[in-house]
Amino acid sequence: IDVEKAINNQKDIAPIVSKNLFFTKAKHSNSVFSVSINSALTLAASGPDGSSVSHEILSFLRSSSTDELNAVFSKIVSVVFADHSANGEPKISSVNGVWIEKTLPIDSLFKDLFENFFKAVFDRVDFRSKVSFLLLFICSVSLSKLCF
Repeated sequence: IDVEKAINNQKDIAPIVSKNLFFTKAKHSNSVFSVSINSALTLAASGPDGSSVSHEILSFLRSSSTDELNAVFSKIVSVVFADHSANGEPKISSVNGVWIEKTLPIDSLFKDLFENFFKAVFDRVDFRSKVSFLLLFICSVSLSKLCF
C-alpha cells in the first residue's frame, strides 16, 4: 500500500466537507473537522466486509480498501499523536470508543481490531434501557483516558 498516495487521495476531503458545512449547516456557528472524524470513519468502515456502510465510507474517503484506510490511520496517528512535549510542544490526546448494543452479534475479530489496532475502548452495552447511564459512562471513560 502506497500510504503517501492514499493520503494525497484524501487531502481534498476536509476542504470539500468544510465548504459544504460552512455555507449550509453551520453558517453562523462553530465547527470542527479533525483527525477524529477520520478516525471515526475508519473505525466504522472496518466493520463487516462488504457492508454498504463500508463501501460508502471507502468511496467518500477515496480509498480502495479498509487495509488502505487502516494504513492511512496508522500514519496519521503516529504523527499527530506523537508526544512532542519534550520539545515544548503540546501533547495531543484522543479517545476512540466502540459501544455496541449487547443484543447484537459481534465477531471477536472486530473486538480485537478495535481494541488493539485502533486502541479503542470496546464494550457491549444496553442502549435500549440504560441510555442516561451510558452517556455518563461514556463521558467518564473518555475523561479517564484523557487525564494522564
